[in-house]
Amino acid sequence: GPAGTDPPPAPAFPVAAGWPALTDPDGRVAAAIADGLSNREAAQRLFVSVKTIEFHLGNIFRKLGVRNRTELAARRGRAG
Repeated sequence: GPAGTDPPPAPAFPVAAGWPALTDPDGRVAAAIADGLSNREAAQRLFVSVKTIEFHLGNIFRKLGVRNRTELAARRGRAG
C-alpha cells in the first residue's frame, strides 16, 4: 500500500506466553544471535557496536532464563 499504511512487522523474536517481553532492540539482537551470528556480525547487521550487542545479550539471557546462545536458539524454536 501507500507509504505509512503498511502493518507493523512481526516481532523479530516470538515470546511464548508467560515469558517476560523483550524490548524491540532485545528482540532484534536475540533474533540475530539465534540465527547463528557472532556478536560482531550481529553488530554489523543491526548497525550498533559489539558492546551494545553484549549489553542486550545480558538482558536477553536474564529475561529468558537462558545461559548461552544455544539455549537462546532452542528457546526461539519453541516459541515460534
